Amino acid sequence: MNRTITKFRLFFSLEKEEVWLNRKLAQGFQLFDITGSGIFYHFKKVKDTDKVIQFDYRKFTSKEDFTDYLQFMTDAGWEHIYGRYDSGTQYFISDRSQNLQLFSDISSLIEREKRIRKGVFGSLSFLVPIYVALFMSSTDLSVLWHPQKEFLTPGLWQKTGSEFWRAFFFELPFALMRILNHLVVPIIFLFILAVFLNSYWRMQRYKKLVY
Repeated sequence: MNRTITKFRLFFSLEKEEVWLNRKLAQGFQLFDITGSGIFYHFKKVKDTDKVIQFDYRKFTSKEDFTDYLQFMTDAGWEHIYGRYDSGTQYFISDRSQNLQLFSDISSLIEREKRIRKGVFGSLSFLVPIYVALFMSSTDLSVLWHPQKEFLTPGLWQKTGSEFWRAFFFELPFALMRILNHLVVPIIFLFILAVFLNSYWRMQRYKKLVY
């Protein structure tokens, strides 16, 4: 039975994600699936580690176009290891000895970055209004400096000693969930800002290499 492992990671940088995946591959674990909206990476144990992982970013409106794209990549020497027709990021692997590059020049990297920005912000423009409608009414930033008000155990703060700590740790996970509920919208906007800034810095770096 093949050994598999799962790792939790959140990346804002394509370069860092690619480096990490190739480091895992060098250790004998090859990516085969990603779940949890892109934060849980699933790896299988492999013997052949003399390979390299690279990825493209493309969304397709039809599965037929996606199949044609995968066939084109296969003919070029790449094996598709993860990605759906509508997922955007497409993960490929090839033998290192072939010395293949998905992007042979800076201009093609810039075009990939444009596709990423279009795809990410297209998804966010659809999701953000939904989250705002669901959670804006519950947003309360004051929990950051008054978190104790989310602990609802009667008389908690008047308790002392071991009695206090037992009640505190019992209530803690429920209080954290209530606090997180207040912060959903700010967290979403911070995520959008992080994605935008990271994309902007990559584009600027690529453009400097061109000019």
